[in-house]
Amino acid sequence: METGWVKVYEAADAVTAELLKQRLEKENIYVVMLNHRDSELGFGEVELYVHELNREAAVKLISQ
Repeated sequence: METGWVKVYEAADAVTAELLKQRLEKENIYVVMLNHRDSELGFGEVELYVHELNREAAVKLISQ
């Protein structure tokens, strides 16, 4: 991944991650979602990344 991106969320639940991604994008925060979940075995994490300039706003929205 390019420099300047920070992870703001990590979970095993892809649905919750997708909903958070949509919420952040609604607030004009661009989000990259990396899905490391194994579809057959059902383990792994889903991660959301935002540009470091948007980190504080993203974390605030996620925590609400």
